[in-house]
Amino acid sequence: MINRPMHFHFQSCLGAIFWQIPISAFCHKEDYDILSEDEEKRLSLLQTWDCQDNNIAVTTFGFLQNKRVDIHCRDNVWRSGKYIFTIDDYEGDLNELNIGYANDQDSKCFHFIELDDGNYAIPPNNLLRWHNADFIVPYPKDTPPKIKMFNEPLCSEDIDRSYGNTPYFFYNHYSKEEESKKEEDNKLSSKEYRSA
Repeated sequence: MINRPMHFHFQSCLGAIFWQIPISAFCHKEDYDILSEDEEKRLSLLQTWDCQDNNIAVTTFGFLQNKRVDIHCRDNVWRSGKYIFTIDDYEGDLNELNIGYANDQDSKCFHFIELDDGNYAIPPNNLLRWHNADFIVPYPKDTPPKIKMFNEPLCSEDIDRSYGNTPYFFYNHYSKEEESKKEEDNKLSSKEYRSA
């Protein structure tokens, strides 16, 4: 739900079904770290931002699957875990009124992480430090890189029509010889159609 924490539905081992439960209600170890006695603070450590729209898509990125990752939480503590999947909220049907901002340049996704401390977390991209021995050397936790964010919307088609009129725009592009044959074929087809 927009402007609310991500909600989950689940069936317990008792057989009861629970609806609209936040990520802070789940753990995968009996001796999980409670993080805080204040339930709202606990939630804010495990989910940084509320949902930005009412629709979601779930993706498992193969290149991140089961990779180690560190999360910088609101209490300024790094917590480590393993990537499971990603939840991305998005603007729904174009015929519906868009009440969210999931397509905004500042849109966030939720990476579902199984933390070593027994909790689950769903942080956004910008709070994660990934480990991949193939090609990543993680930055030092005390000196994260300073990255300039480019936040102007771009469009690859915001140009004049001249490109579409060049030979490189090859749809329906014929040489002069092919063009005259095509015109002749069209005339014949047109005559056949009218006589039928």
